[in-house]
Amino acid sequence: MNITEARKILSVIEKNRSRRFLSLDDLSRLSGYYPDVLGEYLSYFDPTVMIDASFNVKGLEGPLKEYIVELEKKNASKPKRIVVTKKTLKEYSSIGDFLYKKMTGAGGLVDTSTILSDEDLMVLHKMVDTEIEDRRKAKRKARRKKK
Repeated sequence: MNITEARKILSVIEKNRSRRFLSLDDLSRLSGYYPDVLGEYLSYFDPTVMIDASFNVKGLEGPLKEYIVELEKKNASKPKRIVVTKKTLKEYSSIGDFLYKKMTGAGGLVDTSTILSDEDLMVLHKMVDTEIEDRRKAKRKARRKKK
């Protein structure tokens, strides 16, 4: 069960606080999920959900909240993926131009103490990969012309 499904189920349970008893079938009608699917989701918290028809699903509100908090922590710890776009690559005409713009200081001298960010390193990596690819293509063309 993903976080959106868990939130939807929890919101239905919380909206029906006035009811003392909420069965799996009631929850199914209110949430829009099939009872079998809901039972499969909720059996993670209590395996008797599928077996006992008189099981009160409201008792799973606390574990559902804990599960959502756990999933949010897990999702928050993922670092954002750095993506290099063509627009970013067009800013620099070559690898030398990139290094000149990023690593030179006043007077055009290369500053060896410059630390590139992760994004800058990804741009440089992408530029090197495209340069290698272009050279390989040029070699293939040269070989074809010789034959």
